[in-house]
Amino acid sequence: MAAKPLNILIVDDEVPLRQELRLFPWENCGAVLIGEAGNGEEALQMCGVCAPDVVVTDITMPIMDGITLIRELRQRYPAIQIILLTCHSDFHYVQDALRLGALEYLLKVSMEEEEMKQALIKVREAVEKDRRLRENEKFERRLLQAAAFGKLLIGHELSSADWKHFGLDGAMPYLLVRLIIDAPDASYISARQRIHQTLNDREESDPKWLTWLPTGEKEYFILVAAQQSEAHAAESFRGVVQTLAVIMEEYADLPEAIVTVHAIVSEPFNSKEELAYSLAYTTEWKEALFYDGLPVSGVLIGRPLFLTGMTDKHTKEMNELLRMASRSAALLKNCLQGEFPEWCAARRIRPQQLKQRMLNWQMEWLKVHEGAELDSRAVTQLMGAQSLQQMIVCLVHNITAAGSGGTCSRVEIRSAIQWIQENMKQPISLRIIAEQVGLSPHYVSRLFREETGDTVNQYITRLRMEKAVELLKRTNKKVYEIAEEVGIPSYRYFTVTFRNWTGVSPTDYKRNP
Repeated sequence: MAAKPLNILIVDDEVPLRQELRLFPWENCGAVLIGEAGNGEEALQMCGVCAPDVVVTDITMPIMDGITLIRELRQRYPAIQIILLTCHSDFHYVQDALRLGALEYLLKVSMEEEEMKQALIKVREAVEKDRRLRENEKFERRLLQAAAFGKLLIGHELSSADWKHFGLDGAMPYLLVRLIIDAPDASYISARQRIHQTLNDREESDPKWLTWLPTGEKEYFILVAAQQSEAHAAESFRGVVQTLAVIMEEYADLPEAIVTVHAIVSEPFNSKEELAYSLAYTTEWKEALFYDGLPVSGVLIGRPLFLTGMTDKHTKEMNELLRMASRSAALLKNCLQGEFPEWCAARRIRPQQLKQRMLNWQMEWLKVHEGAELDSRAVTQLMGAQSLQQMIVCLVHNITAAGSGGTCSRVEIRSAIQWIQENMKQPISLRIIAEQVGLSPHYVSRLFREETGDTVNQYITRLRMEKAVELLKRTNKKVYEIAEEVGIPSYRYFTVTFRNWTGVSPTDYKRNP
């Protein structure tokens, strides 16, 4: 792979010298001349626009001299390398310039083509070294940010050291953007490297992008400076969504596979404390897509339509509807493909609650009517359904395939589930679970989703919320006591998560269970 050409900016007040340098064979040195300036002030303005790799500058110039220019470049654009053009009379300035960070110097009167080539070789080595250092630093910072964000996702409060990795100083409003990719697993895995490169390139080219984080299968969070309205931010992300959608379509393993990419843009927030609420906002949209999912990729802003928690009334209505249709498999499938999805769409029950209720119902129905059990693959497909239509397809398929027999889940995942249930009060991470069952975190993550239909975090959250509902119904414990008992010590995050899960706050649920 050919090295990327070095972008060169010439700065000199002498027009004949600029003309001479204009004719220099930059291409032979792996470089390209992108501009020229007559003084340091003009050069600084151009650096903000054309982003040179190298500035070749004179020392003695009007308005802003070369020494002052070097100082400004070191402060504003530390990655730019500097080559000095000097006269013998300027030599006493050279030491100052080298101390400030200039990499090389050339004498104007005796400058040969070979000298410039050698200087550019030295510059390229410095540029590549700097790029590697910045890439390593960025990679390490992204790992730390992802670890901190992972704590937020499971309800833990962040320490001041964690917050430092994000650099949210409150000096400007921010936006949180959640990218959701809906595609077959094999297609996503094949395309993942190009997706990451696309996000890296955008982060490099757009100063408003503060960071992007992979936080789960087919999901990314992007933190941006909100220098424009939500509508303008949404418009800027349409291009990102379209690019990712094209990439995913290139890797689609089946021509008929439906692939979509959605970006959910939060409302602006001004402080790190508000980040949890912006996260909850994107979760509301993600859940709403279960009912309102668009067949094409796009950007979502504003508030989604309201979702409601599963109530006793809903359970009774659902049970009655399904009971009336359960006299035969044919009648039941007709109900599931007709009246039942209409009932679901009208009530808009939170997807995880609806899928869990339907999973429990179907397991019981198969056991009573068919003497069959639901295998782990069927559980995975049902709980992983991204839309109401996908859930219906899974339910109907399971009824049709009821006589084919079931398979047992992996013993490691059964052990993991048992350990999670027994240690729910403690901080739980994928790494800890992996150590308990003797597998790698990546392998546990994949197996867990295949066997249960949930990611590890989704399963833990569901378990904690179900326990919280039970404690609110059956005990007189205070809300903060229940939050600690189910392993979410942050009262604020517990409240946000509970509201997302049930549709009401813990306090309101306790008053009207």
